[in-house]
Amino acid sequence: MKKLVLLFFSIVAFGQNEGRTSLKSKFSVVSLDKMNVVYRGIPNPISIVVNDAKSFKITGEGVVKTDEGKYIIRPGAGTETKVFVEIEKNDGSKIVEEHIFRIKGFPKPVGTLSDEYCTNCTLLFKKSILKNAIVNYKMIDFLVNINSNVTQFKISLNENKSIIVFGNQINNEAFKLIEKASDKDYFIISEIKTNYMSDDQCFPRYPVPITFQVKD
Repeated sequence: MKKLVLLFFSIVAFGQNEGRTSLKSKFSVVSLDKMNVVYRGIPNPISIVVNDAKSFKITGEGVVKTDEGKYIIRPGAGTETKVFVEIEKNDGSKIVEEHIFRIKGFPKPVGTLSDEYCTNCTLLFKKSILKNAIVNYKMIDFLVNINSNVTQFKISLNENKSIIVFGNQINNEAFKLIEKASDKDYFIISEIKTNYMSDDQCFPRYPVPITFQVKD
């Protein structure tokens, strides 16, 4: 019996496994570890197990074997992608099994400040909390870790005076602007840039801006 197990960082088996010779797969399992979809713009590692096989071959559109011997899917256009497992069983007979997964684009990332976010409202902070506060982003209900850091952002006071900040922290110049603010003033952190690069350019350019006010 030959068995291959590849660990995947994001996704559970999607329940549509249709073989070319049978309605359900009997010999191979191709699974995504935490979700039921694959995403455009990132390599989606897959876990593959083949039981009672002399040999097998993995193919499919966007399926690539890495230098480490693991498999990933880089889905293209359309709403679904397929992984084919060509199996030679121990008795010499052959079978091809088909595994189907849905394709989705990235959800829109949302900017965060001190780990707080709001998609359609204004955050409220004490000035003392904002000194050296971290600007980041998150994707709601998205379980893939794409290892991306904020490298630059713009902070604006009342949509007038703006400061470009390099890095992911409120620096001294930005904090001086915050210190001068009154209760009625509001700030917008926008144009949040990250160091994530996507070959397919499917990652949204900027996260949703952060709007906040300060209260002592």
